Amino acid sequence: YLACEKLGLDEIECNRINPRSELHKLDMELAENVKRVDFNPMELARGLSKRKELYEFEHPETKVGQFGGHSKLEKTDSDISRFTQETAKTIGKSETFVKEHLQLNDLKLELQKDIEENTKTKSQALAEHRKQKRIAKIEEEVKEISSEELGIFEGDCLELMDDVLKDSSVSCLIIDSPYGINFQSNHRTAKHDRIINDKEEAFNLLDKSLEKVKPKMLKDSHIYIFTSWKVLEFVKPIVEKYFQVKNILIWNKNNWSMGDLEGNYAEKYEMVIFATQGNRKLLGDKRPVNVLDFDRTANTLHPTEKPVDLLKELIINSTREGELVLDYFAGSGSTLKASKDLNRKFIGIEQSPDYIKQIKRRLI
Repeated sequence: YLACEKLGLDEIECNRINPRSELHKLDMELAENVKRVDFNPMELARGLSKRKELYEFEHPETKVGQFGGHSKLEKTDSDISRFTQETAKTIGKSETFVKEHLQLNDLKLELQKDIEENTKTKSQALAEHRKQKRIAKIEEEVKEISSEELGIFEGDCLELMDDVLKDSSVSCLIIDSPYGINFQSNHRTAKHDRIINDKEEAFNLLDKSLEKVKPKMLKDSHIYIFTSWKVLEFVKPIVEKYFQVKNILIWNKNNWSMGDLEGNYAEKYEMVIFATQGNRKLLGDKRPVNVLDFDRTANTLHPTEKPVDLLKELIINSTREGELVLDYFAGSGSTLKASKDLNRKFIGIEQSPDYIKQIKRRLI
């Protein structure tokens, strides 16, 4: 009667259907409700959850595998997918659609509420859920990292790495390796000594060090390597031998270097190779961009000193508190200082005794 009144009709033709079971009744409701424009994803998620319970009751073999339960029946691959296949067919949607809506039942209550109140879409809530799961997994891994003495070690990284690092322990590697361009700072009146190993042998050193560090990295980890456009064509293939290069970040120094004042463009950026081992995701609150705007340092501690704030940005995007950050070309210790300020564990290796002293002063 109400439907006729609302539609302005005298009568509406109806088909009477007698559900065969509670599951059949629910299937009819879901098939109709899923067509509604105003049907909230959480309503469907709870309906599918109820369908799963009824389905498991009628098909006890489905209690083992992807839907949990306590049955000890053996489960085949076809049993695992049968529920989603039949559900998708029943409501006229894809299996992916069914699986995604079932996952909504696993979200934290605040995320479910966001969906119900339309402040987050289903896709946004699921993305946040996946991020929360990644963070939880990382925090569990952090608990397993030994609390052995961590800090700064003096010597050759190739000789020390096996002694000071366990396999599968490093979450993030940040290195400012010798560039292979025989660097000596011209930006200050009092010049620093030329950087040790900063010549053609630098490429061999980088190659050997990455080979050495690869097993020390977590299965899913991040790698940042500072470099210059002048040697990128040599450095990038070396990195690609061991890790997957994902991007070239640009550090905009908001200042320019000295050099050929009249015959060349002034340089005001450096490159950072961003690479990964495995499938570690970025962890920052928002997606970072590949241009990093941080003022250059005065290079008072080291000829290629990097801003601590820049290094903090990389560390925040790639690690959680308690994870291990490694820099085996530690220089004046900026990476270690950034790690300490952010409550990350850290290991630094540096072969210059003078820089070791500087690092210790910065970390006290």
